[in-house]
Amino acid sequence: MFSRFILISLLLSSCASLLNASSLVWDSTEAHVKMEPEQEQARATFTVTNEGEKTVRIARIKTSCGCTGSILDKKIIKPGETTEIIATFNKGKRQGLNRNRLQVFIDSQAEAVVTLAMNVEIPTLIKAAPQIVYWSPSSSKTERRVQLSLDEQYMDSIQSIDYDKSRLTITEEPGDANKGIERVLVIEPKDYDTLYRGTITVHASGPNNRKAETRIHTFVQP
Repeated sequence: MFSRFILISLLLSSCASLLNASSLVWDSTEAHVKMEPEQEQARATFTVTNEGEKTVRIARIKTSCGCTGSILDKKIIKPGETTEIIATFNKGKRQGLNRNRLQVFIDSQAEAVVTLAMNVEIPTLIKAAPQIVYWSPSSSKTERRVQLSLDEQYMDSIQSIDYDKSRLTITEEPGDANKGIERVLVIEPKDYDTLYRGTITVHASGPNNRKAETRIHTFVQP
């Protein structure tokens, strides 16, 4: 009888938690943010309203990675009240699309009541494809081709290409403007029989003295 009483109590407690969770109404659970090249941090605001009859307390917010954080306006949400969760994202050296998640937990509930999505688009000012070229005993001893693309919204020209001219031969060919390819690098080692590991650095520039670079890693394995 006692164990049945405990089971019923747990079930009632669980139901109460679920009811509290269902009383939370979010203005949005997904945000899309596009960063500017010089911007180091992005933010997105999620608003939640307690439309239930009981007070709800936000216990914690778990983020998907160390680059994502949260700022909570207030933890305790009384009936009819609203609070905001501000999601923050620190760019670091990241590029492209970054998908970040924030799980929101309330008191007396083990599972997250909601997962908020913050999708951040970081412009890739200059892109090399592929970024790694290599030669090995099992690969062909021929040139490798790398396509260089610029984000025309922010960049307008390739300024210079730095590499070890004693170990590599690089020629440049025009790209396909219709495909957004600014230039093609044709790369070949001067000696296929000597171990080599090096980096090709491509420098680009844009308006307002904006600068960017990308690197191509090269490997020769005899």
